[in-house]
Amino acid sequence: MVAGGILTFLVFSLYTTFSVGFATIRLSQENLRADQILMQKLETLRIYDWSKINGSYLPANFTSTFSTSGSTGRGVTYSGAIEVAATPLNESYSNTLRQVTVSLSWVSGGVPRSRSMTTFVSENGIQTYKP
Repeated sequence: MVAGGILTFLVFSLYTTFSVGFATIRLSQENLRADQILMQKLETLRIYDWSKINGSYLPANFTSTFSTSGSTGRGVTYSGAIEVAATPLNESYSNTLRQVTVSLSWVSGGVPRSRSMTTFVSENGIQTYKP
């Protein structure tokens, strides 16, 4: 009877450990994918000239999906927003800078999650560089 109780406890503990481990891995994958999406959106700013960044060329909202089990598996849909604003700086060159914030939100396991990254873009940035 005692051995059966111990065996039941061990099997239950093993199952719980696997469940928590897989949930942790899934959450880590979702967080990593969110970071990749944010970096991708910010890195594409490097190829845009000032008129595209300063104008309405960048989409205000976007979506991206992520699934680890192919196209038929249950996946995550990331909802994103790109905001281009004037910089909060008071320097003489502040009119040639824009603050770009990319935000993502998604639901994972019934819990809403979000990430965002912010950078500054200069009118005379890397797109005018000629080696």
